[in-house]
Amino acid sequence: MKKILLLLLCALSITGCANNASDPVVPKGYTPKIVETEHFSLTVWEKDNIEPKKTLRFYITEDGDPTPDQNTALALAAKDPYQNIIVISRPCQYYKNKVCSKSAIWREARYNPEILEEMNELVSFLIRKHKATSSEFVTVNGGAPVAFYLADKLGRTVRIITIADILDVDAYTKENDLPSMNEAYNPVDRKNKIATIPQVHYVGDQDTVTTRRMAERFVARLRNPRFAIVKVVPDQGHDHWEEVTLDYYGIKPPKPKN
Repeated sequence: MKKILLLLLCALSITGCANNASDPVVPKGYTPKIVETEHFSLTVWEKDNIEPKKTLRFYITEDGDPTPDQNTALALAAKDPYQNIIVISRPCQYYKNKVCSKSAIWREARYNPEILEEMNELVSFLIRKHKATSSEFVTVNGGAPVAFYLADKLGRTVRIITIADILDVDAYTKENDLPSMNEAYNPVDRKNKIATIPQVHYVGDQDTVTTRRMAERFVARLRNPRFAIVKVVPDQGHDHWEEVTLDYYGIKPPKPKN
């Protein structure tokens, strides 16, 4: 799929652009915009005054129905002092077009390559726009397969940080008694390709949905697991990560390898 991405006229405010979804509170210093791909209208929140020719840190919004009740990714980004941050929504969140009448797009098909490729085009467009030298990703509760797909496609990804997230799609659906996602991109199936990307996987010790065991098993299966670590947060469940202060805040992204 080759498409042309166009910024729409909603650069100053998302009000009036959303369709059947509640807009989150926009943090001070961020500007919401709508970006069009071939099939979707995707919302992005860009931190003001992004510096060109540096690493872009992308936060990816969590799963929803299709819009999440709490935009945890945006709330976490608001606490992050790093300058070059963009929060990106997933297809059918915040702005639902006709394609989104098919619920499979944002349910069992949400990790299918055809869907993820439009996210790839969004991120590629933003990287070109800001002349970024590299990218890194922070994901929450469902964004990890998207980030790994993007890293797989883009190259020059310097780090992936996941929070209470899905690292093995098959294990997640099986252990939570959910319908299988047969055509999904599954990070664990690409373990040799993604093994050298530095990774930090946060999990709550009280999380029964994306458990510590799942995260540790994922890291153990990587060809070179020394690049990945699991950080367990005491007394933390699956939700309310916006209330947690994470220790990657303020840390500059590593320089990409040539």
